[in-house]
Amino acid sequence: MAITKTNFIEYSRCPRYSALEQIRQDKIESKMTLEEYKKEEENNEIKELLTSMFKESGEETEDIDLTVKEDIQLQAMMNYYKEVEIETARLAKKLFKGKFVYSENTYNQESFDFVQNGIRYLCYTDIYNENDDEINIIEVKATTSRKFSDNLKYFEDIKGEKYPLFTKVDGIFKLNNPVNNNEKLIKKYNEKMQKLFDRYGDIGKNIFDLSIQRFIIDNDLKNQNNKKKVNYYLAVLNHKYVYDGYRKDNKRIYNTVDGEDIVVFYDMNKITEMYQDKIKVIASSLEEYIYNQNSNPCNVGVYCLLKETTECKYKNICFKSVPTSNASYQYIGFRDNTGFTENKYNKYDLINSGYYKLDDIPYDWIKDKPNMVIQRDCYDENKIYVDKEKIKAGLKSIEYPIYHLDFESLPCPMPRFRGEKPYSQSCFEFSLHIEHSPGECDFDKDNYVFLADTFNDEREEMVKQLVERIDITKGTMLAQNVSFERTRLKELAELFPEYKKHLLKIVENSTDLLYLIKNNEKLYNELGFDKERSKKINYYHKYLSGSYSIKKTLPVLSNLSYDLLEVKNGTEALVTYLKYETFSQSDLERMKKSLVSYCKQDTWAMVVILDALRKLVN
Repeated sequence: MAITKTNFIEYSRCPRYSALEQIRQDKIESKMTLEEYKKEEENNEIKELLTSMFKESGEETEDIDLTVKEDIQLQAMMNYYKEVEIETARLAKKLFKGKFVYSENTYNQESFDFVQNGIRYLCYTDIYNENDDEINIIEVKATTSRKFSDNLKYFEDIKGEKYPLFTKVDGIFKLNNPVNNNEKLIKKYNEKMQKLFDRYGDIGKNIFDLSIQRFIIDNDLKNQNNKKKVNYYLAVLNHKYVYDGYRKDNKRIYNTVDGEDIVVFYDMNKITEMYQDKIKVIASSLEEYIYNQNSNPCNVGVYCLLKETTECKYKNICFKSVPTSNASYQYIGFRDNTGFTENKYNKYDLINSGYYKLDDIPYDWIKDKPNMVIQRDCYDENKIYVDKEKIKAGLKSIEYPIYHLDFESLPCPMPRFRGEKPYSQSCFEFSLHIEHSPGECDFDKDNYVFLADTFNDEREEMVKQLVERIDITKGTMLAQNVSFERTRLKELAELFPEYKKHLLKIVENSTDLLYLIKNNEKLYNELGFDKERSKKINYYHKYLSGSYSIKKTLPVLSNLSYDLLEVKNGTEALVTYLKYETFSQSDLERMKKSLVSYCKQDTWAMVVILDALRKLVN
C-alpha cells in the first residue's frame, strides 16, 4: 500500500477514517451496486455507511459520490497558485546555488519514498535544490506571512518592544532563541512555539505538512546513504509586499518593491526536526488504523475540521445525529474553547457528550446569558423575539437618502493591480440602491451597477461612478457587515487621492443593517438605552440558527430568493469574473448580466429587509 503525504494527513485524522475509506474504495472498485448492497442483510452496517457516502442517480453505474466536494473557487484560482510556485522558484535561485527541480505538474517534481512495515510512504517536493554541499527542500504554501509576523510575536515589554519568533537573516527568516533571564518572556516564547506544533492550526498545519515530508525524505536519503546536509524551508507570500503595477510583455512582473519580495522563506530545520518523534508516533498509529480497520463510531474532534475548507469528507456519517440548523453549538455568543458559563465545552465536546440540538443544552447553562435565553425561548416556544423600541430608535437614527451598497471582489493570491497585496480584496463590481425616503426605492430606476467590462484594472472608473452617485452632503451608506465596504472604500481612497475626501466621507456616514436586526451596544447606549438592554439582540427567529448573514435574515423577513439566479452567491460571482477570458462572446454577455443580477439582488435584499423591519415595528 502506498501512502502519500496527503494520505498521511487524512488517514491519521482518527481511528475510523481508514476503514471508511476502504469501504468507499471497495464500493467504487466493485461491480456490486448500492441496491445489491442493500439486499444483503448481513451488511446492514456497510449499507448504512454507504448510504451516507453515495446517492443513487438512477443509473446503476453512476452513483453520486457524496464525499467528493468540488471547490470551484480553488479550481478557478489554480493558475494563480501555480504562479506562486513559479515566483518562489525565481526568488529561491537568488538564495541558493546549484541544480533546481520544480514543475507545475506534481508528477514532474522530485519525489522520495521508503517502505516501513509493508507500507510505502511517498512525497513530492515543490522545489528541490541540490549543490555540492547540501540539499534544500522548499515547500510552497499560498498563505501569507502575516500569520507568522502577527501571531508569533511573543511578548511586548513596557517599552513597547515586541519579540518575534522569527527574524530575517540573509534573506531568510530564522527561528530565534528565547530571550534569556526573563521568565515571562520564556513562558510567552514557549506558548507561541506550541502554535507551530498544532497540526490543525492556521500556522501549524503547514509545518505539519513539511514535517511529514521530512519524515519521508530523511528515511529515503538514509537508505541511499546520503552524506549531504538537508535543509527544510517553508515559502509563503509576503503580506508586506505591495505590487507597483509594473508589467512587461503584458505580464505582471513582481520586482522587489521597497526592499520587499513577493515571497518570503522560513527556515524550518529545527522545528521539523523537533517534530520527528511526534510524526513517528502518528505514523505508527496510522499503520495500526490501516492493518486493524474499524469503522465503528469514535469521538469527533478538532480533526473533523467542521465547517473548514479541509472538513473531513466523512462528516455526514459521524455527524448524522447533529442537525444542520439549531445545533447545540449554534448558540449566539458560543465560541469554541470558551463554552458555556459553568461547562467549558467546545462544539466537539458537546457532540461527544450527546448534546446535539439546541434544546439538549441544560437551561441552567445559559440562564445568565440573555441572548442565549432569547434564542432558546424562540426555539422552544416557536415564537419570534422583537425589541420594537430599539429597532424604531435605530431606524430613526438613519439619515435619508440611504445608499445601499455592496461590493463584489476577488481575494487573489497574487496581487493583480497597482497598490494591491497578496489576497487584497480586488473590487470588480458594485451595486447601489438609493432609497430616497422610507420605502421609496424602485428596484430598477433607483439602482446603479458597475461591473468591470474586462479583466483589466477598471477600479478608477468604478470609483468615479461611485462618487457620482453618492452625495456626501446628506444621507447614509448602509451595508450588511459594513466593515467590509468601509475597508474597501479606505483602500480605494489611498489608491486614488483625487477621490479620497469623498470616499472617506462615505465611510464616515455609514452604518450597518445588522445594527438594526442584531445589535450594536455602542449605538444603543448613545440612543439612551441602558447597558443591559443595549447588549441584547433586537430580533430573533429560530430559523436564523444563531446566524445573521443576509442569506439567513432574508428568508425570515421576506419572500425574496436567490434560487432562480444563475449566479447565486459571492463564490460563484468571483469564479464567473475569473472565467471572463474563457467564455465565448455570447456566453460572456450572458454571464455579465448574471453578475449584474446577483449584485443587484444583494442591495435590493437590504432594501427589502429594511422595509420589513419598519413594518414589523409599526
